[in-house]
Amino acid sequence: MPPPGKLPDVAAAAGRFLKKWPARWKETDGRKKKKFYLLSGILAGGLLLLAGWYQFTAPNAWAVIINGRQVAVVTSRVDVNQVIQDVLKERGAGSYQGLQITDQVDYKKVRVNPREIVDGQQLKNILQGTLHFVAAATVITINGQPELIVRDDSIAEAVLAELKQAYLPLPGNGEIQEVRFLEQVAYEHRPARPEEILSPEAALARLKGTSPASQEYIVKEGDSLWTIAREHGLLVDDIRAANPEIKGERLDIGQRLRLTTEKPLLQVMVVYSQEVQEPVPYDVKVETNTDLLRGQERVKQAGSEGQRLVTYQVVTKNGVQVEKKVIQEQVLKEPVTKIVERGTRVVLASRGGSGRLAWPIRGSITSPYGYRGREFHSGMDIDGYVGQPVGAAEAGTVTFAGYDGGYGRMIAIDHGGGLVTRYAHLSGFNVRVGQQVSRGQVIGYVGVSGRTTGSHLHFEVLVNGSFRNPYGFLN
Repeated sequence: MPPPGKLPDVAAAAGRFLKKWPARWKETDGRKKKKFYLLSGILAGGLLLLAGWYQFTAPNAWAVIINGRQVAVVTSRVDVNQVIQDVLKERGAGSYQGLQITDQVDYKKVRVNPREIVDGQQLKNILQGTLHFVAAATVITINGQPELIVRDDSIAEAVLAELKQAYLPLPGNGEIQEVRFLEQVAYEHRPARPEEILSPEAALARLKGTSPASQEYIVKEGDSLWTIAREHGLLVDDIRAANPEIKGERLDIGQRLRLTTEKPLLQVMVVYSQEVQEPVPYDVKVETNTDLLRGQERVKQAGSEGQRLVTYQVVTKNGVQVEKKVIQEQVLKEPVTKIVERGTRVVLASRGGSGRLAWPIRGSITSPYGYRGREFHSGMDIDGYVGQPVGAAEAGTVTFAGYDGGYGRMIAIDHGGGLVTRYAHLSGFNVRVGQQVSRGQVIGYVGVSGRTTGSHLHFEVLVNGSFRNPYGFLN
């Protein structure tokens, strides 16, 4: 039997033969006519056989081939094109720009059992699970790294504008001077899968998130896992997780540790000015009174706070204040100095030091001078409440009044003869650098500034620059 593709040619040749057959019949004598009868019968049988063969072998469907793999059989190519358009529409062709399939779609005529041919709904189900789609999209990059994908530039602009708006001060709280990203933000354009393209809400949440950041820390003398964790705002378990080679508590000087922290994905810096009315603290003038014992005092004139109008320049990063400085100040009301009479008669005691210092506050000792495990405690912690007045341990000159790292707000007083006292973790100051203070004069107030777990006063004594146990110098 000829192959199915050749059957039409064979049928055409048989048709031409039959057209010429009547004329030949007239020219043929009786004996030859018998041969013609025989030949005609054979020809007719062959044509019937060919027709039957064609009926059972000719293509009756189209195979749908995706990326070289047959996925379905249909009756018409037109049906496939229509179903593809329906699938594109359902995948959100109106929600994306230039949504299209990335697959190679081919067709091939085939002969199959009619029961293998799928209908339109079956074909749609097959194509939905087989075809791959992409759409034009905008990629937001931060410092050159692609971070998230949105539909287009207009959505990217709206999301970034909303992120800036989220970190602005409340209306009436200041005049905005500058708003900008600290990182380099740019756009790229490329096709993306629909599931990669974020909604505006999801994109904003992603930009408000964090990303891991690593740094190397070299262990120095006096370090412990606890002090390193506290200094970098981590937990000891965080350090152990990043450095599984650590066994127990031992650390070696010079050992390199990996510290992993979370940093904002995008930082919004806002600079604004702010006008605030503030009280002006009054000075305290101390007059000596030989009739009073040392430690006794009497108010000769009550003090009262003044008032000032201060203009600050405030800098925030993602809503957290990182800088605040005075750019203008106007005194509205002058403060009234408080005058205190203080006794000069004292009884001195010696406990391994000079024995001439007064207790800055009265309270129990919550942490003495000396080693706490592997960490050296350079002073003495005295329990106190926030706002409790702190007195100078002896007369002297204020050499420091400011913020000093883990000490928080601290005051240092030089008493002469190489003797210096320090008062740390304060909540506020009542003196300034260069001011002369007398014994017992209120210089500040107990607080929780710096590295501390609760309100107390950290009190230090230094002699010629070396730490000494404060307890031996106190009355």
